[in-house]
Amino acid sequence: MPRFDRIYRLLVGKPGQTGVEIAPPLRITFDVSKDTSEEPNKIKIKIWNLSLTTRETMVEPDNVVALYAGYAQEDGALLMAYGTLLHGRTYTDGVDMITELDVRDGFAQIRDTVVSLGCAPGVRARSIVQDIARKMGLRLKMAADVPDRVWQNGFSYYGAAHVALHKVVQGTGLEYSIQNGELQVIRRGGVTPREGFVLAADSGLVGVPERVGESAREKARQDSQKTDDNQKTVSSRQQSDGWSVKSLLLPTLNPGDLVKLECSAATDWFRIETVQHKGDWSGQGEWITELKLASRHAVSKEKGKP
Repeated sequence: MPRFDRIYRLLVGKPGQTGVEIAPPLRITFDVSKDTSEEPNKIKIKIWNLSLTTRETMVEPDNVVALYAGYAQEDGALLMAYGTLLHGRTYTDGVDMITELDVRDGFAQIRDTVVSLGCAPGVRARSIVQDIARKMGLRLKMAADVPDRVWQNGFSYYGAAHVALHKVVQGTGLEYSIQNGELQVIRRGGVTPREGFVLAADSGLVGVPERVGESAREKARQDSQKTDDNQKTVSSRQQSDGWSVKSLLLPTLNPGDLVKLECSAATDWFRIETVQHKGDWSGQGEWITELKLASRHAVSKEKGKP
């Protein structure tokens, strides 16, 4: 894809404020890593040759960072990454001044939110999750058909919101992650309710997908044994049986989404386990998305895909 087709938009500032906007022709690079774990997704961004005032404004701790990227001749710059700035720094590289941002998705909400919950007997898991999401200041993305446990004796907790959330989802057969500043709650090993994406040569697929083999499945088994979680052991075995694929940049795909892979190696529906977006606006590097896809056997049967 020619360099002039690449487009991005970077917004950095305090919550609720306009902040700083960066756009072409300033050079940026990014490395965005996402998965379905409860740990915040990691986002690395570098910007070349900013003014002194802009640099100082951007690297203030707890700034909110939103990165949009894509192709000008398609849908333009779409939201790809969002989070809290952990730290920023500026250094020289030859004649260039490079500002580097280390960002985590949902970091401030996980770090700062403390909840006091006293729910009456008969409270449902969905209601507890909704309350926690509201107190964390996160929009909730939760499918209507996920398991919804009833807590017969009520639910009480005081402490970090993310710990309470973990207790509720683990006890209900769910999993949560924070994706682009939204709390995503889905069936454990399942998929989001978003429409599935067909990934083929004419929709961005690059090269030949690589099969995830037995060694990955064995590693998942060993990791699961450490957690003493039999349900997770089965899920991890299934999820590691899939494919590693590369495509042109697909900024809107997130872990947990449903993808249909269409190529000579495989034609089937998969769940996205991990996403890595990597790009260099200058054209000196790639502008791609790398995915790890889980076997369809880990996909929620409610999706009804063959």
